[in-house]
Amino acid sequence: MGYYSSLLQRKFKDVVGKRYETVLREYGEFLLTKEEMVVPEIESVLLPLDAFATGIPDELVDVLSAYNATVSLTYIVDAQVYSLLTKTLDRDTTEEFRRKKEEHGRQLLDAISRRLENSGMTVRTRLFIGQKGDDVVQMAEEYDMIALSKRYGGGETETSSISPLALRICQRLSIPAVIY
Repeated sequence: MGYYSSLLQRKFKDVVGKRYETVLREYGEFLLTKEEMVVPEIESVLLPLDAFATGIPDELVDVLSAYNATVSLTYIVDAQVYSLLTKTLDRDTTEEFRRKKEEHGRQLLDAISRRLENSGMTVRTRLFIGQKGDDVVQMAEEYDMIALSKRYGGGETETSSISPLALRICQRLSIPAVIY
């Protein structure tokens, strides 16, 4: 922070005089530290998908291709919905639901995987039944960045252009996020 201190000292030398420490304290949060100025290395990206997050825009493909990172596509079938169906419907209907969701997930994973691979990216895919929010936050700890659809987990609401689950996930992350 020596550079910034000297910059502030020169900038405000004649303006604030003895109030330099106050100015530094009040405006210090707007200055980046040397650690914050370093662009993080992005080697792995998590891209969770579900029934609401279908497809990715061209702009996201461009952003992801700039990193030369491995992209992990993950399709999650909601375990709460599956559990509710097993309690209320017969076994055949529940298995039909699971089969159709997994088939849809595989088709989506294959389509997006091909698209990303055609752009020169390394892609891994995964499909499972789980807790959409908790599992994504837990998995994100193993990645350098996450790309998350604003419709992930339920679509948009009248009051917000981002789904409540996507917003909750972003609030719990400790890694950079791209919202598309």
